[in-house]
Amino acid sequence: MMIREAIDSEDLNIKEMAIEMEKKFKKYWQEEYSPIATMAVVLDPRYKLSLVDFCFSKLDLSTSNEKVKAVEDNMQKLFKEYLKPSISDVDTVRSNSGGCDVEMADEMEEYDNFVSPSQPGSKKTQLSLYLEEPVLVRKGNENLDVLKFWKDNRIKYPELSLMACDLLSIPITSVSSESAFSVGGRVIGKFQTSILPENAEAKLCSRDWLYGHQASDDSEEEDDIAIDMGKFAAMPSS
Repeated sequence: MMIREAIDSEDLNIKEMAIEMEKKFKKYWQEEYSPIATMAVVLDPRYKLSLVDFCFSKLDLSTSNEKVKAVEDNMQKLFKEYLKPSISDVDTVRSNSGGCDVEMADEMEEYDNFVSPSQPGSKKTQLSLYLEEPVLVRKGNENLDVLKFWKDNRIKYPELSLMACDLLSIPITSVSSESAFSVGGRVIGKFQTSILPENAEAKLCSRDWLYGHQASDDSEEEDDIAIDMGKFAAMPSS
Protein backbone atom coordinates (compact mmCIF):
# COMPACT_ATOMS: atom_id res chain seq x y z
CA MET A 1 0.00 0.00 0.00
CA MET A 2 1.03 3.59 -0.61
CA ILE A 3 0.97 4.46 3.10
CA ARG A 4 3.34 1.61 3.95
CA GLU A 5 5.65 2.64 1.12
CA ALA A 6 5.67 6.19 2.47
CA ILE A 7 6.57 4.92 5.96
CA ASP A 8 9.77 3.44 4.48
CA SER A 9 10.61 6.75 2.80
CA GLU A 10 13.96 8.38 3.52
CA ASP A 11 12.25 11.76 3.82
CA LEU A 12 11.54 12.23 7.53
CA ASN A 13 8.60 14.59 6.96
CA ILE A 14 6.84 12.16 4.64
CA LYS A 15 7.61 9.29 7.01
CA GLU A 16 6.08 11.11 9.99
CA MET A 17 2.97 12.05 8.03
CA ALA A 18 2.58 8.48 6.77
CA ILE A 19 2.80 7.08 10.31
CA GLU A 20 -0.01 9.41 11.44
CA MET A 21 -2.06 8.50 8.38
CA GLU A 22 -1.62 4.80 9.10
CA LYS A 23 -2.94 5.30 12.65
CA LYS A 24 -6.08 6.96 11.28
CA PHE A 25 -6.46 4.31 8.60
CA LYS A 26 -6.22 1.45 11.08
CA LYS A 27 -8.67 3.15 13.40
CA TYR A 28 -11.40 3.45 10.78
CA TRP A 29 -10.75 0.52 8.44
CA GLN A 30 -8.87 -2.21 10.25
CA GLU A 31 -9.47 -2.20 13.97
CA GLU A 32 -12.97 -0.72 13.95
CA TYR A 33 -14.29 -1.00 10.40
CA SER A 34 -17.89 0.02 9.86
CA PRO A 35 -20.16 -3.06 9.73
CA ILE A 36 -22.95 -1.04 8.10
CA ALA A 37 -20.68 0.19 5.31
CA THR A 38 -19.41 -3.36 4.78
CA MET A 39 -22.95 -4.75 4.52
CA ALA A 40 -23.83 -2.01 2.05
CA VAL A 41 -20.95 -3.13 -0.17
CA VAL A 42 -22.15 -6.74 -0.02
CA LEU A 43 -25.61 -5.62 -1.16
CA ASP A 44 -24.08 -4.09 -4.28
CA PRO A 45 -24.53 -6.84 -6.95
CA ARG A 46 -21.26 -5.82 -8.61
CA TYR A 47 -19.17 -6.70 -5.55
CA LYS A 48 -20.94 -8.79 -2.90
CA LEU A 49 -18.44 -10.56 -0.62
CA SER A 50 -15.65 -10.60 -3.20
CA LEU A 51 -14.70 -6.93 -2.71
CA VAL A 52 -14.92 -7.29 1.08
CA ASP A 53 -12.61 -10.31 0.91
CA PHE A 54 -10.22 -8.42 -1.36
CA CYS A 55 -10.03 -5.40 0.97
CA PHE A 56 -9.59 -7.47 4.12
CA SER A 57 -6.86 -9.54 2.47
CA LYS A 58 -5.01 -6.35 1.57
CA LEU A 59 -5.11 -5.28 5.20
CA ASP A 60 -4.28 -8.60 6.83
CA LEU A 61 -4.32 -11.84 4.87
CA SER A 62 -4.20 -14.00 7.99
CA THR A 63 -7.52 -12.69 9.36
CA SER A 64 -9.40 -11.90 6.14
CA ASN A 65 -11.40 -15.15 6.01
CA GLU A 66 -12.47 -14.75 9.63
CA LYS A 67 -13.65 -11.18 9.06
CA VAL A 68 -15.55 -12.07 5.88
CA LYS A 69 -17.29 -14.91 7.72
CA ALA A 70 -18.21 -12.50 10.54
CA VAL A 71 -19.73 -10.07 8.03
CA GLU A 72 -21.82 -12.82 6.43
CA ASP A 73 -22.97 -14.14 9.82
CA ASN A 74 -24.02 -10.67 10.96
CA MET A 75 -25.96 -10.15 7.75
CA GLN A 76 -27.76 -13.48 8.22
CA LYS A 77 -28.71 -12.47 11.77
CA LEU A 78 -29.99 -9.12 10.56
CA PHE A 79 -31.91 -10.76 7.73
CA LYS A 80 -33.75 -12.99 10.19
CA GLU A 81 -35.25 -9.87 11.75
CA TYR A 82 -36.84 -9.02 8.41
CA LEU A 83 -38.47 -12.44 8.24
CA LYS A 84 -40.48 -11.77 11.39
CA PRO A 85 -44.06 -10.65 10.66
CA SER A 86 -44.71 -7.03 11.51
CA ILE A 87 -47.84 -6.07 13.44
CA SER A 88 -48.10 -2.85 11.45
CA ASP A 89 -48.08 -4.84 8.19
CA VAL A 90 -50.94 -7.02 9.39
CA ASP A 91 -52.95 -3.97 10.49
CA THR A 92 -52.30 -2.31 7.12
CA VAL A 93 -53.60 -5.35 5.23
CA ARG A 94 -56.70 -5.50 7.42
CA SER A 95 -57.47 -1.80 7.16
CA ASN A 96 -57.00 -1.74 3.39
CA SER A 97 -59.06 -4.88 2.83
CA GLY A 98 -61.86 -3.91 5.19
CA GLY A 99 -61.79 -7.36 6.74
CA CYS A 100 -63.53 -9.12 3.81
CA ASP A 101 -60.51 -10.07 1.73
CA VAL A 102 -58.12 -11.10 4.51
CA GLU A 103 -58.39 -14.75 3.52
CA MET A 104 -57.51 -13.92 -0.08
CA ALA A 105 -54.56 -11.81 1.08
CA ASP A 106 -53.31 -14.72 3.20
CA GLU A 107 -53.58 -17.09 0.24
CA MET A 108 -51.69 -14.71 -2.05
CA GLU A 109 -49.02 -14.29 0.62
CA GLU A 110 -48.71 -18.07 0.71
CA TYR A 111 -48.31 -18.01 -3.06
CA ASP A 112 -45.61 -15.34 -2.81
CA ASN A 113 -43.74 -17.55 -0.36
CA PHE A 114 -44.12 -20.46 -2.76
CA VAL A 115 -42.51 -18.64 -5.69
CA SER A 116 -39.91 -16.93 -3.48
CA PRO A 117 -36.32 -18.28 -3.85
CA SER A 118 -36.21 -19.26 -0.17
CA GLN A 119 -39.00 -21.81 0.13
CA PRO A 120 -39.96 -23.16 3.58
CA GLY A 121 -38.40 -26.53 2.84
CA SER A 122 -35.14 -24.97 1.71
CA LYS A 123 -32.32 -24.31 4.13
CA LYS A 124 -30.98 -21.45 2.02
CA THR A 125 -32.19 -17.94 2.72
CA GLN A 126 -32.73 -15.20 0.17
CA LEU A 127 -29.42 -13.73 1.28
CA SER A 128 -27.59 -17.03 0.68
CA LEU A 129 -29.14 -17.41 -2.76
CA TYR A 130 -28.22 -13.82 -3.62
CA LEU A 131 -24.61 -14.35 -2.57
CA GLU A 132 -24.37 -17.56 -4.62
CA GLU A 133 -25.38 -15.80 -7.82
CA PRO A 134 -22.49 -14.49 -9.94
CA VAL A 135 -21.66 -10.82 -9.53
CA LEU A 136 -22.54 -8.32 -12.21
CA VAL A 137 -19.66 -7.32 -14.43
CA ARG A 138 -18.33 -4.06 -13.05
CA LYS A 139 -17.21 -2.72 -16.42
CA GLY A 140 -20.27 -1.43 -18.14
CA ASN A 141 -22.16 -1.06 -14.86
CA GLU A 142 -20.17 1.76 -13.30
CA ASN A 143 -23.29 3.92 -13.02
CA LEU A 144 -25.54 1.19 -11.68
CA ASP A 145 -28.33 2.49 -9.43
CA VAL A 146 -28.17 -0.07 -6.63
CA LEU A 147 -31.42 1.07 -5.02
CA LYS A 148 -33.20 0.70 -8.37
CA PHE A 149 -31.69 -2.78 -8.70
CA TRP A 150 -33.30 -3.85 -5.43
CA LYS A 151 -36.56 -2.17 -6.36
CA ASP A 152 -36.64 -4.15 -9.60
CA ASN A 153 -35.86 -7.38 -7.71
CA ARG A 154 -38.29 -6.89 -4.82
CA ILE A 155 -40.46 -9.77 -6.09
CA LYS A 156 -37.53 -12.15 -6.28
CA TYR A 157 -36.09 -11.07 -2.93
CA PRO A 158 -39.00 -9.54 -0.95
CA GLU A 159 -37.46 -9.36 2.53
CA LEU A 160 -33.88 -8.97 1.35
CA SER A 161 -34.83 -5.98 -0.81
CA LEU A 162 -36.30 -4.28 2.27
CA MET A 163 -33.11 -4.87 4.22
CA ALA A 164 -31.03 -3.58 1.29
CA CYS A 165 -33.06 -0.37 1.03
CA ASP A 166 -32.74 0.24 4.77
CA LEU A 167 -28.97 -0.28 4.80
CA LEU A 168 -28.24 1.61 1.60
CA SER A 169 -30.21 4.65 2.77
CA ILE A 170 -28.02 5.15 5.86
CA PRO A 171 -25.64 8.14 5.45
CA ILE A 172 -22.04 6.97 5.24
CA THR A 173 -20.79 9.86 7.39
CA SER A 174 -22.11 12.25 10.01
CA VAL A 175 -20.21 15.25 8.61
CA SER A 176 -23.21 16.61 6.69
CA SER A 177 -25.54 16.52 9.67
CA GLU A 178 -22.93 18.04 11.97
CA SER A 179 -22.28 20.82 9.47
CA ALA A 180 -26.00 21.52 9.15
CA PHE A 181 -26.28 22.17 12.89
CA SER A 182 -23.04 24.12 13.21
CA VAL A 183 -23.24 27.90 12.76
CA GLY A 184 -19.77 28.66 14.06
CA GLY A 185 -18.23 29.07 10.63
CA ARG A 186 -21.05 31.35 9.51
CA VAL A 187 -20.90 33.58 12.57
CA ILE A 188 -17.17 33.97 13.13
CA GLY A 189 -15.25 34.65 9.93
CA LYS A 190 -11.74 33.51 9.15
CA PHE A 191 -10.36 36.95 10.15
CA GLN A 192 -12.06 36.88 13.56
CA THR A 193 -10.42 33.90 15.25
CA SER A 194 -9.34 36.07 18.22
CA ILE A 195 -12.79 37.48 18.89
CA LEU A 196 -13.80 37.56 22.56
CA PRO A 197 -16.47 35.08 23.71
CA GLU A 198 -18.75 37.94 24.77
CA ASN A 199 -18.50 39.55 21.33
CA ALA A 200 -19.10 36.21 19.62
CA GLU A 201 -22.23 35.70 21.68
CA ALA A 202 -23.44 39.21 20.87
CA LYS A 203 -22.82 38.66 17.18
CA LEU A 204 -24.66 35.35 17.22
CA CYS A 205 -27.66 36.86 18.99
CA SER A 206 -27.69 39.89 16.68
CA ARG A 207 -27.64 37.67 13.62
CA ASP A 208 -30.49 35.59 14.97
CA TRP A 209 -32.59 38.65 15.86
CA LEU A 210 -32.05 40.43 12.56
CA TYR A 211 -32.02 37.55 10.07
CA GLY A 212 -33.43 34.49 11.81
CA HIS A 213 -32.10 31.36 10.09
CA GLN A 214 -31.83 32.71 6.55
CA ALA A 215 -28.55 31.81 4.87
CA SER A 216 -26.67 34.50 2.99
CA ASP A 217 -23.17 35.48 1.97
CA ASP A 218 -20.95 35.95 5.04
CA SER A 219 -19.30 39.19 3.95
CA GLU A 220 -22.55 40.87 2.88
CA GLU A 221 -24.26 39.64 6.04
CA GLU A 222 -21.55 41.12 8.27
CA ASP A 223 -21.82 44.50 6.52
CA ASP A 224 -25.61 44.49 6.87
CA ILE A 225 -25.36 43.63 10.55
CA ALA A 226 -22.92 46.50 11.12
CA ILE A 227 -25.27 48.94 9.35
CA ASP A 228 -28.35 47.74 11.20
CA MET A 229 -26.58 47.74 14.56
CA GLY A 230 -25.50 51.33 13.83
CA LYS A 231 -29.15 52.29 13.44
CA PHE A 232 -29.97 50.72 16.79
CA ALA A 233 -27.05 52.50 18.44
CA ALA A 234 -28.26 55.85 17.10
CA MET A 235 -31.74 55.37 18.55
CA PRO A 236 -32.34 57.20 21.85
CA SER A 237 -32.54 54.90 24.82
CA SER A 238 -35.83 54.82 26.71
